[in-house]
Formats: sequence, structure tokens, C-alpha cells
Amino acid sequence: MRPLIILSLLIISCMSNSNKNPDSDTTNKNVAKTENKSQMLYDFTKQGKGKWRIQNDVVMGGKSESQLKMTDDSEAIFTGRVSLENYGGFCSIHQTSEKEPFTINENSDSFILNLKGDGKNYNFRIRTPKGRHSYASTFSTSNNGDWESIAIPFKSMQATYHGEVVDVPNYNGENVVEMQLLIGNKKEENFEILVRSIVVN
Repeated sequence: MRPLIILSLLIISCMSNSNKNPDSDTTNKNVAKTENKSQMLYDFTKQGKGKWRIQNDVVMGGKSESQLKMTDDSEAIFTGRVSLENYGGFCSIHQTSEKEPFTINENSDSFILNLKGDGKNYNFRIRTPKGRHSYASTFSTSNNGDWESIAIPFKSMQATYHGEVVDVPNYNGENVVEMQLLIGNKKEENFEILVRSIVVN
């Protein structure tokens, strides 16, 4: 049980570490550019939930709960409550595509998340075919009821493994085998976020 507790704490700390990235201020609420290089990675309005699944701290003994559903307007809604009980503290949704990685255009430089937030911070992570580490960046959301296009520059995404920063250069545009959206702000809170799409720009 002790290794699981340590692992849970490390995952939660990843969101805090990402905010310390000197480039992290560039990830907050930047408007997506409309350019020819835009590339759709996942469109919930057309593809539904697909292979997106819940992954909460319960895998490590935590008590957080969440749900992923589709609205009547064909938007993904990720809701739940983060609990710190039993050294937990995070909820997430993720999709893996090990056999058919998402190919990233070589002239791309950022991910664009089209979403409607709740004023809380979230963490976007991706994993590539190279290595077991992920690349992560934390961003803030508004709570004004409007849809936002959140830009996450590749250069802002730090390499992490089990919540600890890895001595590997930040993400440089490699193909993607996993995408994850996570909330874990080291406090108990309810959350609700709607997502339409994830684009590479």
C-alpha cells in the first residue's frame, strides 16, 4: 500500500510542478490561430466518447469519483468530485492508441483544446511511443459560460514520470499514443468541464 500512496502523491504533484514551468503562462486562454496547418486529433461532436475512459485515484486506493458522458449537443462532459481521502486527489479521462499513433505534422507547435470550463485548473498530458514518461502542462479555465480555445504550446509541456520531472527535453512534436485530461489541485472540489475537440496547430 505504501508504494501506491507515494505514487498517488506524485501524480497530484505533477499539476503543481507544471505550473512552475517558465513557459506555462503562455498556455492560459490563448486564442487558437486559424491556419492551414491545423490538424484535428479528436472531435467529440463527431466521434463521441470513442475509447476515452475514466482513470481516477481509485486505482491507488483513493476515493475520487467522476463520469464521462455525451450531452444532447454531442459534447463530452467530464464531471465529478476530487477527494483527498486515502491519499487520493485526482480524476482524469484518457485515450490510448498504441497501435495507431496520432501523427503530428512537423510544422505544428501547439495543442488547441476547445472547451467550456468551470474556473478551475486542469492538466493536459500526452505520451509518445518513445519512453514511458508523459509530457504535461497545466492550464486555467474561465467560469463565464463561454467556450474557450486553450492553446498549449509544445515547448511548455514538461516530461514527467509518476509525477516527477524527468531529465528529458520538453515535448517537440513526436507522434502521440495517449492523451489525458486530469484535475488534481491538491484539494477536495467538485468539477465540470465540457470538451468539443482537441486540435494540433
